[in-house]
Amino acid sequence: MPPRQTLALILKTQDYGEADRLVVFLTPDEGRVTALAKHARKSKRRFANCLEPFSLVQAIYTAKPNLELARLDRGELVEAFPELRRSLDTLAAAACLTETAMEIVGAIDNLAELFAALQSSLTHLATGLPSWSLLCSYLIRLLALAGYGPSWQTCQVCRRNTDGLVWFSLNKGGIVCSSCLGQSQGDRLYPLHPGARKLILAAQRLPLENLPRLRFPELAQKETLALLHGFIRQILGKELKSFNFIDTLRNFQKRPTDPHAHTRN
Repeated sequence: MPPRQTLALILKTQDYGEADRLVVFLTPDEGRVTALAKHARKSKRRFANCLEPFSLVQAIYTAKPNLELARLDRGELVEAFPELRRSLDTLAAAACLTETAMEIVGAIDNLAELFAALQSSLTHLATGLPSWSLLCSYLIRLLALAGYGPSWQTCQVCRRNTDGLVWFSLNKGGIVCSSCLGQSQGDRLYPLHPGARKLILAAQRLPLENLPRLRFPELAQKETLALLHGFIRQILGKELKSFNFIDTLRNFQKRPTDPHAHTRN
């Protein structure tokens, strides 16, 4: 087959043998591609500075039928997003978004929209906008585009729309109202306040260019990231490393700098 040329976002790289590199990248037309970049660790010309995770590149690759690995022939850097590595927050958020996209993308019709959403997320994280708020917004959008959007409006037991505090059930893949909690014994439940649920619904529906304007306050971040962590683990059947890193990082950031601060009046 002739080589293909496309924009690509680098999701993951791994050294292979003495000189090669395995590269996983996302394209707007073919989705996720895993390719072998021959002599990538020695070539200064064909892959100059373009195989770092999060990079936007112009890729030329060759895919052959019945072979799992494509061959990455050449790459040209379009945008490296170096600002993503200037803080642990932005690095962790970018890693979580790219790892999630890598795992959930499949045979879907809106690959171009998913690619655009991931590119937009990296672009806005690099500008210094609040990392955890952006992470909430774009994770919700990526899941919806991949066909994994849970039910956020209707109770999964009584099938009625409900206001006020609800609980998100991993087992039922949606919310449960307070009246139906007794029928959800044994479910893994996450509390979800009205403000957080309103922001989640907006993240699903807003035009992509308006998505970075959403601001998830601290409580909404905590609730949204907790339930998304559990939901993504449920649908994939495995834990994502980036979520564990985020949990560790956020817990560390909440620790008081003064160990006696809680005793003061």
